[in-house]
Amino acid sequence: MSDKIGLALVGCGGISSRHVDAYRILQEKGDTSFELVACCDPVVANAQETAAVIEGFQGKKPATFSDVDGLIDAKLADAADICTPHAFHHSTAIALLGAGLHVQVEKPLGLTIKASQAIIAAAEKAGRVLSIAENVRRCLPSRACTWAIREQGVLGEPLAAHIQEIDYQPYDYTNPRLKWRGSKLMTGGGMLMDSGAHFADMIQVLFGDVDEVFCTMATHQPARITGLPKLGDIDADTEDTWHAVIRFKSGMHVTWSYSRVFRGDQVRLGRYYGSQGTIDDQGFAFHCFEDGGVVTRPDGTEQESKEIEAAYLASLSPEQEQHLFPLGLTNGFHIEVYDFLRAIRTGQPVEMDGEAAIRAKALCESCYESAVARAPVRYDDVLSGKVSAYQDPINDFWDI
Repeated sequence: MSDKIGLALVGCGGISSRHVDAYRILQEKGDTSFELVACCDPVVANAQETAAVIEGFQGKKPATFSDVDGLIDAKLADAADICTPHAFHHSTAIALLGAGLHVQVEKPLGLTIKASQAIIAAAEKAGRVLSIAENVRRCLPSRACTWAIREQGVLGEPLAAHIQEIDYQPYDYTNPRLKWRGSKLMTGGGMLMDSGAHFADMIQVLFGDVDEVFCTMATHQPARITGLPKLGDIDADTEDTWHAVIRFKSGMHVTWSYSRVFRGDQVRLGRYYGSQGTIDDQGFAFHCFEDGGVVTRPDGTEQESKEIEAAYLASLSPEQEQHLFPLGLTNGFHIEVYDFLRAIRTGQPVEMDGEAAIRAKALCESCYESAVARAPVRYDDVLSGKVSAYQDPINDFWDI
């Protein structure tokens, strides 16, 4: 038996390539604690293609499997990195945890709150590591801006934020990699649940507990999806537009708007207001500060992102820097997979466990539940499962 962690990649579609690249970087930096031993995907060609890529940098080709049962029966792996569509997160994770594997799951944790609770319960029962592959909170610019807001008080008292992403970019549902994103039974929701999962995590890291959410949403540009696995031909039913107001227990509030079907010039805004200044997100605002932020003070002076990052790094002890940016890594994808492997090796807690992930999940679900209710909802009621009208048909379909 090898003393290396035998790692299986489960789901070899789009996002898995970022994970594979992260494992490549770790091996290039001298991390010999693991070996990629298996690739699993119902589309066998995807598994084989990914295994060939891994062989190119690892020198040894992983075994390939078309289903999780075969992977489990082979007893090759100690841990699994799950990159399946959202609908299969819970069934895949629960099966693997039950077989004694440590598990990392791509965000969002589960298809619904109930599915997420089931994954957490399975990890606790198995006594295995459950880590969530949330990259945004772990990258250097996001960590630095979080420090500037929470520890340095660059905003003073946080008051409000306006987040807006408007651009005419309808989905092409003839693309196999986009088909599943049009069905709430497959995804749990649309972009609000997808890239929105990053945002829902980060604004709670930044501003604490959410109190109440009010949201409206629509599908203004209907489309037909054909040949969707498990579902066949359906009408797309995920939102292409939403407007949300999120109130925090501190009194801070956030307005969050999106549309990919409104015509006109692109609007991209991520601006956070406080009693002593503002900070502007320099990239895609749903990935809070992944590309940095610029602080503007009341006197008009600015602090650029690189200045914030340098000050943040200077504030860390060598031990803190090594923990947060192991092997000198600053990319969130690289850090998330290292964090997972470190937890398996050492027993240290992961940065984003199931409880942190379900809190991000609950904010996204609060938007959907509010839209169905046509009224504000209490975040805590959604987190507890007390409010679940939007999620109930999804749970019923998948027998969750």
